[in-house]
Amino acid sequence: MENISKFDHEKIKRLLKAYPEEVTNAYLESREILEKKLPEEILYQWENIGVDISKESARSWESALAYFNVSVKVQQYLPSGQFLGWSKAGYKLSKESTKIAESFLNSSPMTMIRLRPRYIDDWVTRVTKLYKGTWKSTNLTCKLFESTPVILETLSFDQYCKLVDFIDVLSNRSYDYASEILDNSIEIYKSNFLEIDDLIHLSLLITEKEWRDIKPVYEIVNDQIIKLPNANVKLIFDMCRRIYGTAGIKISEFLQLIIKTLALVNQNDRDQILQMNQQIVNNVPYASMDFLSNTPRLLDNLDIDQLDQWKSQGIRLAIDQDTNTSPASQFFKLQSKESNDLIDRISSSVELHRIKDLMKLFCTALCDVDVAISETSKNVEKNIGWTDTDLPTTDGKTIYLPSVIKQYSTKEENFSYYKIISARQAAYSEYGTFKYDYRLEPINPYSKEIFNKLLEQVSEMGEEHATRIAKVLRGAKPFIADPQFAAELFNIVEAYRIDELILKKYPGLRNEFRKIRLETLNNRTSDRENKREIFIEEVIKFTLGKETNFNVPKGTKSIFNKITNYLRTLTNFDKNIMTVEDSMMVTVRLFDNIRKITNDKENEPLEEIEELPDLDESEDEYNDPETVEEMMSYFGDMYDSSMGEQSGEETQDQETIDPMEENYSPADPVEYQGDFKPELGQLLTEMLTATGEEGLGEGEEIQGLTQEQIEELVQNSPDLETKESDENPEVDASENQELLENLMKELKNRDLDSSSFTGGDPMHIDEEGGPLEAKEPDTFTYPEWDFRDVEYKPNWCLLHEKKLPDGEANFYKDTLTNNSSLVYQIKKQFELFVPEQYRKQKRLEDGEEADLDAGIEALIDLRSGVTPDEKIYWRRNKTERSVAVAMLIDMSASTAEAIDDNSKSNSDDWGAPDDPVEYMIWLRSRRAEGLRRSYKRIVDVEKEGIVLMVNSLEMLGDDYGIYGFSGYGRENVEFYTIKDLDEKFNDSISGRIDRVAPLHATRMGPAIRHTITKLADHEARSRFIFLITDGRPQDRGYSREGVEKEYAVYDTRQALIEARQQGITPFCLTVDKSGHDYLKTMMDDFSYEVLSDISMLPARLPELYKNLTT
Repeated sequence: MENISKFDHEKIKRLLKAYPEEVTNAYLESREILEKKLPEEILYQWENIGVDISKESARSWESALAYFNVSVKVQQYLPSGQFLGWSKAGYKLSKESTKIAESFLNSSPMTMIRLRPRYIDDWVTRVTKLYKGTWKSTNLTCKLFESTPVILETLSFDQYCKLVDFIDVLSNRSYDYASEILDNSIEIYKSNFLEIDDLIHLSLLITEKEWRDIKPVYEIVNDQIIKLPNANVKLIFDMCRRIYGTAGIKISEFLQLIIKTLALVNQNDRDQILQMNQQIVNNVPYASMDFLSNTPRLLDNLDIDQLDQWKSQGIRLAIDQDTNTSPASQFFKLQSKESNDLIDRISSSVELHRIKDLMKLFCTALCDVDVAISETSKNVEKNIGWTDTDLPTTDGKTIYLPSVIKQYSTKEENFSYYKIISARQAAYSEYGTFKYDYRLEPINPYSKEIFNKLLEQVSEMGEEHATRIAKVLRGAKPFIADPQFAAELFNIVEAYRIDELILKKYPGLRNEFRKIRLETLNNRTSDRENKREIFIEEVIKFTLGKETNFNVPKGTKSIFNKITNYLRTLTNFDKNIMTVEDSMMVTVRLFDNIRKITNDKENEPLEEIEELPDLDESEDEYNDPETVEEMMSYFGDMYDSSMGEQSGEETQDQETIDPMEENYSPADPVEYQGDFKPELGQLLTEMLTATGEEGLGEGEEIQGLTQEQIEELVQNSPDLETKESDENPEVDASENQELLENLMKELKNRDLDSSSFTGGDPMHIDEEGGPLEAKEPDTFTYPEWDFRDVEYKPNWCLLHEKKLPDGEANFYKDTLTNNSSLVYQIKKQFELFVPEQYRKQKRLEDGEEADLDAGIEALIDLRSGVTPDEKIYWRRNKTERSVAVAMLIDMSASTAEAIDDNSKSNSDDWGAPDDPVEYMIWLRSRRAEGLRRSYKRIVDVEKEGIVLMVNSLEMLGDDYGIYGFSGYGRENVEFYTIKDLDEKFNDSISGRIDRVAPLHATRMGPAIRHTITKLADHEARSRFIFLITDGRPQDRGYSREGVEKEYAVYDTRQALIEARQQGITPFCLTVDKSGHDYLKTMMDDFSYEVLSDISMLPARLPELYKNLTT
């Protein structure tokens, strides 16, 4: 800085006049203040530095303006000597970049508040390292200077320096990334984030090898990690540092999985889960991701201590196996028998999928109806009215149960709970709940008057309601005054009838049932404050078996005695078993009495009822016609009054009417009784029992139901709830519309097997029966892998091998002609491929030519007096290829889809049916008519690819076979031979390629296993399976859309593992654009490719084969 100008004050003023007036004004204002604070020599240098800054470039006056503007503020924090050092730093920066100098100067006042004077030079030096003379580096340097005051609010200068070093390293990779990370860093530091050193240290590690991963890491930290407790954050960063560099694990993915896992587990368990994962990272880092992924699922079956026990065993296994990572990896993936056996041994929970078949037999035996068992979550996913995944329920055909029960400390108790809730739901079918009919007279003779009045009303109604239960609960007096409350009372009454029938009719369950009912009774809380709600809670306790010491609102004792008397009439088994029609009659009585209890807050002490009076049916006031008529009139007037209010009309006696209060909240559900929906159950039950074999066409009514009736049910029934309630009418309308559409779809649904709706299990369907037997020629049985039980189902699939009939041989020739250019290109590729089979062999005593290197070595040996090696020749020896490949072609119905839907014209609309069997009939009729397509299907492109592949293989000379597969169910896996491995190519084979066509489903496992048997005995050194498919494996009872897809994926994967164990290399080529979703699991460490454009298949096939076999 020796070159600072030495102008006096007057000269400086004259020089500054060359710039805008504001520069001079800023100089004069600052000088006036600083001349009182600075020594004359320092002041002299300060003002000359300002002049020198202004002269550096055309726009340097802007930097000079900033310099003069901030000098007074900066001087407040610095001694004279360091103030001059700051001034010189500004001048030095102005020589590099006016923009950087200006950013430095403008940020200085706020920076000096937090920066010790001795660090100024270090600050400037470190930040300016980012400047590399480019505009991006200029912007980044400016941003860092300008951000310094904010950063230093939370960082020490030492931490600041580490941050700058990190940004510098990252900027060498990408200035854009560095700028974004700086912004994210500032946001993180603003949140009082304490683990700054750990974050910067981790950032530097990631930047060394995975710099692109730094951006998602900071996004996760900024969005999620900063919200965690500091102790958790420190633990997470420690794990990140330790796991960094582990093959296949990115830190961003690791962090994201941690956040996802913590979100899915109980908050009280999070600390312990992180500590467990740290132990895994320290000992089995490659298994950490699997542990995190599976922890939420494991906690469905284990408590936190049991999870720790399972984790410890996995770590011990890893330590024992030392360098062999496979056992521990399979353990934490839940794919080893040891892992699953341990879970089963230490867990007290019971999983539904393990006992589903048993529960099906149990429930079918109880109610003498073939019921299906499924998970409640699958029912909720349908969005047709059920919303609670924790409560059992039934639609009359399928019993839906929670996926796991872990309420008790032993498996025996949890299994017992499963039995009770299953029997409870089965009883609705056995005892006719969903068959309610207002035309059927109840058993109780004292209900005759009520029955006649209801029948009279309902008989005169229109057809606006979809079910008979809905007609009564929402259309008949007295319920018309408050249908929601009426529905709640009916549910309570019918649940009580069913409970008492179970105790009477299922003696083997009696003790277990009473135990669970007593526990439920004891666990119910009485936190209600309003009178009617308190009263209803005591009624529910009575239905749960409570017999004494009731507490009811003052003045309601006599009502409670009457109501419990009416309920007990349902359990008078000395006469007859009361029906659901009797439950409806009791509901009328309860509704009429409880409406006399207002729902305002109870301020008086509750009235105690120590014992209930003995049952006396003769005192039933509803046996009197006048009482029933009075009740009906009262509620009729109430309903008319409420309608008058809505229309703005006044009725004469409106003030005397006591309408039901709107602030009433229904009682909490009784868990073991489940999510009982009588209207929905009746609707679906009658659809199941009434449907014939004919399916419904588009727009047809459902068994006499109109869309208006279904809409009324959706809008008004308390049974149908949307997944998320909302007070916004527009949102409610949208959700109701979605629910309506889903319900209509459910009603029209037909099972794939029988073409009639069975309401079957929407999970994986274990088909009936056991192992199959191959009795006919060319049939074979194969096992199937059940990943849930981690074992094979022996002889589970029956495969039928057939030869495809001959088709038109011209197809083969026409394909080659139409693709002549592509054929030529492939030929040239394979001609270049053939010389690669020749290998240069050196160090021979005789050969084609002398080896120059060997010859020179021999001359050196001679001159050194050493006997030379006589093997100085080389020649090319042909290395015989020994390759056999089996091409396995997917011939499922989905290959009938057009490769471009837009190419289908209206005039060529085939209208292919969805059902695979109907599709085959349709296909044959189309062929018989000789109609031609104007568009290509997936299968057509597959056939073209096969033709080009065969042409290439014939030129190459490799052994190959071509096979197709389809099928329908485990007993009918179809395996079609187009060309066998030992079969010579001929015109018949070219004709068979023409007959490749869409058939049925895609059960890949047995098809792959049969292909393995064909390749296993082949003498070729290298053997390959080349699988070509258009989608995931799926079949009846195997996997299909909307059900458990993992079963089929894991069976296919196991078949591929079996191939590798036989020395066969599998490869999968799919044209399913969503293939990555399941292929990551199915293929895992096998090779595969997802072809984004099906039209590329013919050209891509030979290229892939060349790469695969060399």
